[in-house]
Amino acid sequence: MENKPIPQFQSSLGFIGIIKESFKTAIRNQKLLVPTLLLVFLTSSQLDFAQKTLLAPVVRDFLLQLGKHPYIVQDFTYSTIDHHIYDGALDGLREILLAKFVLMAIASIITLVFLIVSVSSTYEAYTAKLLGPKDIFLKIKESWKRPIVTSFYMTLLSLGLAFFYTTSIVVSSILAVNSCAMMILGAMITLSIPICYYYVATLWTVSMIVSVLEDGVGGLKAIWRAAELIKGKRLQASLMMVLFSIAYGLVLLMATFLRSYSRSMSAPLVIMIPFTNGFYCLLKLFMFVVYTVFYHERRTSHDEKEWKGVYIPITSGDV
Repeated sequence: MENKPIPQFQSSLGFIGIIKESFKTAIRNQKLLVPTLLLVFLTSSQLDFAQKTLLAPVVRDFLLQLGKHPYIVQDFTYSTIDHHIYDGALDGLREILLAKFVLMAIASIITLVFLIVSVSSTYEAYTAKLLGPKDIFLKIKESWKRPIVTSFYMTLLSLGLAFFYTTSIVVSSILAVNSCAMMILGAMITLSIPICYYYVATLWTVSMIVSVLEDGVGGLKAIWRAAELIKGKRLQASLMMVLFSIAYGLVLLMATFLRSYSRSMSAPLVIMIPFTNGFYCLLKLFMFVVYTVFYHERRTSHDEKEWKGVYIPITSGDV
């Protein structure tokens, strides 16, 4: 009898196991990750420097215009007012909004490329394959649209949850005046906010990874797929996101501490931007690596469960 090949599945890693494997994978893939990290750090730092140096005079002039005309909003409601006296303030506002939009667009493109390169190369490196520059460019060309669509739907979901929580807290606060039950309900809703926040952040990250790695899966399909993969490991996945948030919070505290001991006017530029950007890019990279390893483990476990439920008939040719 000829035996059919049965796929071999790895055992699911725990929290510590994923972190260890992520370090090993990052080291194995350092030839691609290190140049990517340096490029993202330099470009993002240049964007921040441009925002601080180029926009500062425009913002300062806009604030001076507002100081001269504190009732600009009220005056625009009256048609008898000569609106040309506010041309300077309006021009400054347009320049600020345009510059912000351009900077945000460039930052989004950098983040998208950073995501695709990090996730694709990490996934292949974790499965004992290293990608070359041609493979990376091809992967960017094939998958750049899917993460954008997924991010759009996740933004809508986040806005919907924010509206729900805001409405619930306002309503419960009003009704809590004469009701102890509503007060308790409002407190429970408030306490659930950080739990929901970290779960949505985790779902967002995993759905972006799904969008990059799985062909034809993006938008709502990627979100649904990510929710299925996270199921059963929500606590572990959310704790990893909490860990990254704490690490970045410590970086901000260290930067603030260093800046407080420098009386130079350029301290925010010299310390805050390189220091915070450097560690932020490093943490972001490692977060992509960790969640890519997590995705691989969950996908392997998910495929194993599906394989166990598959019946393979033996035909006469197999005997």
